[in-house]
Amino acid sequence: MAEGTSAGKPKRELWDGTAFNYADTIADLVRRREDEGFDGRNFGDSQNRYSDPFVCMGIAAAVTKTLKFSTGVTNPVTRHPAVMASAFGAVQLATGGRAYVGIARGDSALAHIGMAPVPVPVFEKYVDVLQRYLAGKEVSFEDVNAAMGGPRTDIRRAEELHIGKVPEFSKMQWLPGNMPKVPVDVYATGPKIISVGARLGDQVTFAVGAQPSRIKWAMDLAREERRKAGLDPNAISFGAMVGLGLDDDLDRARRRIAGVVAVSTRFSVMHRTPIGPVDTEDAPIFKNLHDGYDMTRHSVTTSNQAGLLPDWFMDKHAIIGPSSVAAERLIELFELGIERIVLLFNASHHGSDDEINAVYKRFSKEVIPKVKS
Repeated sequence: MAEGTSAGKPKRELWDGTAFNYADTIADLVRRREDEGFDGRNFGDSQNRYSDPFVCMGIAAAVTKTLKFSTGVTNPVTRHPAVMASAFGAVQLATGGRAYVGIARGDSALAHIGMAPVPVPVFEKYVDVLQRYLAGKEVSFEDVNAAMGGPRTDIRRAEELHIGKVPEFSKMQWLPGNMPKVPVDVYATGPKIISVGARLGDQVTFAVGAQPSRIKWAMDLAREERRKAGLDPNAISFGAMVGLGLDDDLDRARRRIAGVVAVSTRFSVMHRTPIGPVDTEDAPIFKNLHDGYDMTRHSVTTSNQAGLLPDWFMDKHAIIGPSSVAAERLIELFELGIERIVLLFNASHHGSDDEINAVYKRFSKEVIPKVKS
């Protein structure tokens, strides 16, 4: 049974995944999300685009009581695994156990420092090392180096200082022994990262769109990877990242979330060939999105890539429509066995604050009660 699931009553968590965080406004934002009934909120870890997520989570911890926090998402390059474990341990301590590591291979955070997503073997080693750090275990320096893609050759090793004694291994020495370990949630689209998440993660959140057939494909693959590794296929929690355009006016709903839907759709075609089950008419749209994607306007509603998504494609790969439609489609996904849906509502700066706030309020009043009941 997956963590957090009670017999006869599976979890149905709804997270705000529109992970724009700015230190001067985050306190007010997370208060609203908690009051609106959200279970959690993602904090973007893209250093050139948003405020630091751990600073923002620290602020948020002081003004909330129940809201859960996750990076949405971090990566293995911009933070050393020991630094990552220490930061998340601090959030876990400050929040009384409300922290989750959301991690993937890296996207905008790496693009804005001239780098591509990390290779799968490096990602796998990083997740393994991070899990050991978070559990308070010893980690060899060789494993730490492997998690960072290889040893640094421009800095001397500690033993070369020839002082009396240096550390022989790495460990989070300060983590309280009675504090619950921070769960690691691997955000995954393709088979290789789904496999890593299934074997090494505590949770897997699928970024494959809103089609039940694609989400079920990912869930079945994750369970099979656990079976092959000798693990209980049901002892892991699954989530899905889904775009949501909540509005009676379908055109306005599509425009509002086109930027974030382009982001999540691109994950399925990072290497030009669409991943997972794809309908025949969808294949050229995936290819056009890959070829026309402008990373300098990542998640922007008025970007070139947002204009490459036809209405029918948006309606299939996101949830578009009024509250009744939103509730029906969310319930359909939960009934697959998903326990957590991370919702991409809008593209932050586009549309007035009043317009965006009205969407969240409507979702709170008209959708959450139906889905939870």
